[in-house]
Amino acid sequence: RLAAGEGEILTVAVARAHRRQGLGWQLIDAVLRELHAQRAEALFLEVDETNTPAIALYRRLGFRQVGQRPNYYRSTEHGPTGALVMRRDLR
Repeated sequence: RLAAGEGEILTVAVARAHRRQGLGWQLIDAVLRELHAQRAEALFLEVDETNTPAIALYRRLGFRQVGQRPNYYRSTEHGPTGALVMRRDLR
């Protein structure tokens, strides 16, 4: 979604059987191109701090951590985990 010059990704998901094929990269790249066309200034997202593959992808795409939300997610596997707030400047 886009508001006041800032984009936000709410959900990105790739089926387990199709991971590690560049689909996440392609999805984010499509969002970045659309936001560039709309002259957005920044893009934000949140990611579970235990999701190391996603964090690595976002960093490769130029995102940096700008905040953290402790105990934001609940999972049966990890219990409560924090969310990293990440940002990529587009200008």
